[in-house]
Amino acid sequence: MIALDLSIDEFMKPLTYSHDKTRLMQIPDLELWFKSKAVKSSVAQRKIIYLAMFLISFGCALFYAGHKNYLFNERFYEYKSLGVIKNDEPLNIYTHWSNYIIDSNREKREEKTREMLARRVPSFKLMDEYIGESFVEEVEGGKRLYNVNELSRTIPHAGNSWFEFLGILAAVFGLAFALLEPRLTKQ
Repeated sequence: MIALDLSIDEFMKPLTYSHDKTRLMQIPDLELWFKSKAVKSSVAQRKIIYLAMFLISFGCALFYAGHKNYLFNERFYEYKSLGVIKNDEPLNIYTHWSNYIIDSNREKREEKTREMLARRVPSFKLMDEYIGESFVEEVEGGKRLYNVNELSRTIPHAGNSWFEFLGILAAVFGLAFALLEPRLTKQ
C-alpha cells in the first residue's frame, strides 16, 4: 500500500462490503482497520442509544410537567370585595348594614339604603394561591374585605401546552432514534 501511495481507508473503500472478510483479516493492518472500525461503530451506536434514552425520558418529563401544570399554574381563586369599608365600620357592613340602624324612621332607612348602594363599588382579585375564606386589604379611605368565590377558575396557560407538545416531540424523536439505530450505525 505504501508503494501504491494509498491509505488503508482508500484501499478498503471498494472492499468494505466484500464477502472475503476472513481472508482480508489475515493481513495485520487490515485486521487492525476492521477492529478500529468496529470500535467506532459501537461508540456511535452507544451515543445514539444514549441520545434516544435521553430524548424519551426528557420528553416524558416535559409532557408530565406540562400536563400537571407544575411550571405554570392554571388554577386561580377569585376574591370579591363589595366596597370600601370605613375604619370605624364593621367588616360586614355591606351585607348586614340594616342590622346596624337603630332609628326606625322610614326616610332614614331609605337614605341609608341609597348611601350603601352608592358606596358599593365591587372589586375582584384573581389569586394563584388560596389565601383563605377572606382577607382584608388596606386601601385609600379605609379597607376592603375580599371574600372567596366558591369555585376556583381554570385559566389555561400556553406554556403548559408547549411543554406537552415539546415532550411528545422529544419522545417521538427518541423512539425514532431507537428504532433507526441499526440503520444509522450499519457498517
